[in-house]
Amino acid sequence: MDMERPPLDPAAKSVERLCMIGLILAGWAFIIVLRLLNLQVFAHERYALRAESQQDKLVLVDAPRGTIQDRNGTYLAITSHGSLVAVNPAQIQNAEVGAGLLARLLDLDAAKLQAEIEAAARSKRHHGYLVVARQIPDDKARELAAMKLNWVIIGDDHLRSYPNHQLAAHVVGNVNAEGRGAAGIELKLDKELAGKPGLLRVKVDVKEHAYESEIEQAPVVGRNIGLTIDSDIQYIAEEVLKASVIQNHADHGSLVAMDPRTGEVLALANYPTYDLNERLKPSQQAHGREDLAVVAPYEPGSVFKVITVSAALETTNLKPDTIIPCAGGVLHIFGRTIHDAETHGDLSMADVLAKSSNVGAIHIGMEVGAKNMYEYVRKFGIGRRTGIDLPAESSGVLRPLRKWQATSLASIAFGHEVSVTSLQLAQMGSVIANGGFLIHPHVLAWRQAPGEKRETVKYPPPIEVLLPETVMTMRTLMHRVVMPGGTAHRLHVVGYSIAG
Repeated sequence: MDMERPPLDPAAKSVERLCMIGLILAGWAFIIVLRLLNLQVFAHERYALRAESQQDKLVLVDAPRGTIQDRNGTYLAITSHGSLVAVNPAQIQNAEVGAGLLARLLDLDAAKLQAEIEAAARSKRHHGYLVVARQIPDDKARELAAMKLNWVIIGDDHLRSYPNHQLAAHVVGNVNAEGRGAAGIELKLDKELAGKPGLLRVKVDVKEHAYESEIEQAPVVGRNIGLTIDSDIQYIAEEVLKASVIQNHADHGSLVAMDPRTGEVLALANYPTYDLNERLKPSQQAHGREDLAVVAPYEPGSVFKVITVSAALETTNLKPDTIIPCAGGVLHIFGRTIHDAETHGDLSMADVLAKSSNVGAIHIGMEVGAKNMYEYVRKFGIGRRTGIDLPAESSGVLRPLRKWQATSLASIAFGHEVSVTSLQLAQMGSVIANGGFLIHPHVLAWRQAPGEKRETVKYPPPIEVLLPETVMTMRTLMHRVVMPGGTAHRLHVVGYSIAG
């Protein structure tokens, strides 16, 4: 006989349901508590570091560049306040439009900037912060800020400027849009001038907007640099060179003024030149920015006869009054015909130099011989870099003796088939001026780290390449070049002893 269970009381059913719901809620709460316990206790450090990596980023802070001064303390390059422009690539909806806008305002290459923005948007390395331009003048920064672009970040930076504009432009050089050395001393000593960058820790919100920052590591200011350049002499050299190039309808020119005893370059000028405060734009040609005196060799011509005559005085029996056959001013040699600029009879060796006879120089060179000529050309520093502290110096061209042809000795005797820079010619002339020593041309005088004393730069000692008696004779012969009857008689100045 089956017994039927009495129906549950409605109140009892409600209690049962509440218990089940309570158990579910309790289990859910227990799971949440365990999860929170794991997050807050066991995995706290790992998640804290992850959160910090998302909220914090380290940004390099460039140090102020050191100053560049001339020998008298005149500032040729200084650092003042400026601005930098950065963008958040993730917030730029159209990279082409954004890059074009910034490129027009900041004189940048739009295509290159667009590529950088697109690459940064795909990369995790930039963390929403890509520097697109540095050393921006304050007026440009204000103009950009007025546009209120939420993806543009304007920060503090250092502005490199040149108080004397084009003065000594090819020695000092300038910096590029990234604030790095682009030419001259700015490039050659970039690491020293730039100092050591610092680190700035920046906190950002979920939209990667910066809301807090602090210095993680302070930047170290770059070294100050002192040059041998004398600004007064440099200014005169540039003005005279400019006038000479224009007057002679030349394409360009260069000038080097050097202390022959020490090798200190007092002035180094090229024309055309440029204003150091004007950066090269993407489509602009680098006309006038080449340091021709250091990087551009050319055939020296008749000034090379100084080496030919010096070699003759030390390796042959020729004397200043020895008669050299120059009659007619024409010489046929190895199928070539060489002319003098002016027709004259036979000349003494002294007059070969004074009147710049090509034919006479060839006869003297033949007496010297190829081996001796090559040796003395090398003694005067031709065919190798002087070692000046400027970038991209050319060594010129002097072929090894084994590669000389039948006519090479004749050509080199009067300055052909060889190429030199203006700086090498200044070094060559210094040998006669200083008593027969090859010196080390240089423009760097001292360097100074922050808070330390100036450190004078030491250079290799001079090397004796000519005998004292040879030098005295050469000074007399070269003095005749600028006297009446010499090819450079216009340079004669009463009261001054000049050699040419």
